[in-house]
Amino acid sequence: ARGIDDEAAFAWWVPYTLRKRDVILASVKGRIRKTTHKYGVELPRDVRHAMELDRKNGNSFWRDAMALEMTNVGVAFEVLDDGVQAPSGWSKVTGHLVWDVKMDLTRKARWVLDGHKTADVSYSTYAGVVSRESVRILMTYAALNGLDVVAADIRNAYLQ
Repeated sequence: ARGIDDEAAFAWWVPYTLRKRDVILASVKGRIRKTTHKYGVELPRDVRHAMELDRKNGNSFWRDAMALEMTNVGVAFEVLDDGVQAPSGWSKVTGHLVWDVKMDLTRKARWVLDGHKTADVSYSTYAGVVSRESVRILMTYAALNGLDVVAADIRNAYLQ
């Protein structure tokens, strides 16, 4: 636009940048959901479409999947009443539902946060996966020392 592509200093940079732009745009376009059906079942685009599909099919599969997901993740959120001020350090987050059909044709709704709209945290929230060997060593050590092992399952937790 500024006519700098003819200058010697930018002769290499302009084609490189344009190619890089095309690669970035292609990857973004590739992330756009193109799947409308899975295992012959239509996937909803949003909550309104899910309710419409339930009405059309005469069942409540999508509504039940959404209710189960909201119950499972509800413990992680505190919904404030209108007019109630959030405590300091809290921030409002938004999210959306990702819809899926499992292999047994049950419906799945997954609540995901819009992470691109929130500020990056200054500390790591990565939750690594423990190797089998580490678990075996832990159990052996606990058994040899007479320690009780207490475990928990956080159902829909995904931290990154």
